[in-house]
Amino acid sequence: MKKTALFISCVFILSVTAVCFAAEGNPENGKLLFSDPKLAGSQNDTACTKCHPGEKPFKSISKDKDLNKIINMCITKPLAGNALEKDSQEMNDLKSYILSQSK
Repeated sequence: MKKTALFISCVFILSVTAVCFAAEGNPENGKLLFSDPKLAGSQNDTACTKCHPGEKPFKSISKDKDLNKIINMCITKPLAGNALEKDSQEMNDLKSYILSQSK
């Protein structure tokens, strides 16, 4: 009985930890997405790097800005892709990468 309770507790803790880290976003995955010409179903083989080239493409951007809206505007207009869900892993990864480049 104690082993079962311990096992369930461990699974719960690991699940919560995984969700918390996933919600933060992974900047390395974001960097890959930023360079992907097929991001969000892009119809014109254009990546974010075409308009935002260089090692540090963002001089300064604030967490206070609505990055979801800005990212989706770039995806739906220049890339001709489909908007990402605001809480999707791809969105979180892109935001994490962009914020890491503005430091």
